[in-house]
Amino acid sequence: MLEKFKTLNFHSLSHTPHCVLPDRGHKELSLDDPAIAVMTDHRIEQAPLISTNRSLDRAMRQMAEQNCNMLMIDDGEGTIAGLVTSADITGEKPIQHSKLSGKKRSDLTVKHLMTKVEDIPALTIQDVLDSKIGDILHTLNEIGSEYVLVTMVENGQPAIRGVFSARSIARSLKIFFDPSPAARTFAEFTKALHGSELTH
Repeated sequence: MLEKFKTLNFHSLSHTPHCVLPDRGHKELSLDDPAIAVMTDHRIEQAPLISTNRSLDRAMRQMAEQNCNMLMIDDGEGTIAGLVTSADITGEKPIQHSKLSGKKRSDLTVKHLMTKVEDIPALTIQDVLDSKIGDILHTLNEIGSEYVLVTMVENGQPAIRGVFSARSIARSLKIFFDPSPAARTFAEFTKALHGSELTH
């Protein structure tokens, strides 16, 4: 059964070793460090998921319990429909949606306030592995987005491997960073991009 395999060169330890500490939270990071160092990797950390029909108050409680500011919306069929943030819930979105729909705030669910997955910027894991933290912040600032998803192909299907959060990166670098409010929204950015593609 093991005939085609080989014995690796092993050695004994000559000094008292220590365990390597994870980069996140222990290393002084800079803009020139690999982007992967500040990515929330769902191969390591379980993605924070919530069902589409959950109330806004339930979503806020879950964020507090999981110590996060964003939840991915599970459509009930094993795929991600979008995401909702604490800013979505505590900001103007519920008020605006209530006015337009006539629904009371208590009747709103995360589905009403979520940003659809197709409207969220995404990077491939291959591009991330070749990038620096500064590249990620530059990208977030260019498109005026708080988050960017990281995708990969798994079993022949697209999958969300992780996410970058502007707030989390700023905290890791001990800097202030807020994606430029003057930047184009991602919807405008993609519209312009698709428009330019159509002209070529």
